[in-house]
Amino acid sequence: MPLLALEGVRVLEVTDGIAGPYCAKLLADSGAEVVKIERPGADSMTQRQWAGQRPDTTLTVEDTALFLHLNTDKKSVALDLESADGQSVFRRLVAESSIVVESLAPGRMESLGIGYDSLKALNPGLVMTSVTPYGQTGPYKDYQYTELTVFATGGGMHREGIPERHPLMYGGEIAQYFAGTAAASATMGASVGALLTGEGDWIDISMMECMAGHPHQIGRRAPFAYNGELDARREPRTSAAGGREPYAVGTFRCKDGHMSFLPLGPRMWPNIARMIGKPELMEDPRFNSPDLRTENRIELEAIFQEWLDRHTRAEVFDATNRAGIPGGPVLTPPDIMADEHFLDRGFFQEIEHPEHGALSYPGVPFGFSDVVETDGSAAPALGEHTVEALQAVGMSESEVFSLRQAGVIS
Repeated sequence: MPLLALEGVRVLEVTDGIAGPYCAKLLADSGAEVVKIERPGADSMTQRQWAGQRPDTTLTVEDTALFLHLNTDKKSVALDLESADGQSVFRRLVAESSIVVESLAPGRMESLGIGYDSLKALNPGLVMTSVTPYGQTGPYKDYQYTELTVFATGGGMHREGIPERHPLMYGGEIAQYFAGTAAASATMGASVGALLTGEGDWIDISMMECMAGHPHQIGRRAPFAYNGELDARREPRTSAAGGREPYAVGTFRCKDGHMSFLPLGPRMWPNIARMIGKPELMEDPRFNSPDLRTENRIELEAIFQEWLDRHTRAEVFDATNRAGIPGGPVLTPPDIMADEHFLDRGFFQEIEHPEHGALSYPGVPFGFSDVVETDGSAAPALGEHTVEALQAVGMSESEVFSLRQAGVIS
């Protein structure tokens, strides 16, 4: 359910990949009017023909979950930015907009005659956010990327994986989504400045730098920052436990699935012993010190596992909370959709798509006390809002017709 915190703010989106569209999605979820600029025809710069396509020629260009997810609550304008007429139309849109979010290669917007300096002359208060793999400057600025490359070059892989194997990347697209989140945050900060001063700004977002500055990575880089010590990879459970108390750290099976735990050091040992109904273990000579519990962790873990095997995830989750132990159930997709907490807070919303029917989408992970919520809208069809958007900036029906005849819009 979009919030109306940014009602009246118009955003032009010229993006591909994930980070740029996700930045614009966060603005749309906050109530901004996001106008997604796409190439006319099926050969779009968007995710319409991206992930999830099967070699089934009957599928439409909307048949990708990624596109449907990233583009709820947006409008689509099919506009050829390669043409002089298309660039002229884009300038007219910019003159009536507050923000431009783009993720083209560095220098590409300028080569089209719609770089920041030329757009600022039309709209001094414009905020333009450029989201690229390595930034607008530097020796890597023209390099291509994947999630793997920006995760690796940002330092995220150095410590991941077991010691005897190669480093690993996190699953999913962590770097791109985090860059999109950082871009949305920076965009809002610059927008407040523009509101106060009348002067906009050009924001340069580097996915590589977002990963290098990720709070998780900064914390893990601390030994090197403070004393030059490399933080070598270790066996994951031992690593997460900080080298101690590894018997209850990580993911374990239970009666109906799995649970994950991260007890924070020796102070949690009495809580664990009581939780599993064996307080006598605190006096057991095999387990009465951190070193002994680590040394005898296999034996202790077997005791812990025997208790888990007799309890469901719900029972274990309740027990961890009563015992004050950080732990939570590993929820499957069906579990998440049916989870009582998500249902109570109304996190997931159902949106009707004209071709795919009712689909469930995650809502925004934040809320305001006095901001109105509205029903969400499905990802738009290609060019669904072209005429509406152009007429909103003063273009006549005859102008729109001529542009369509020339193939500038669709």
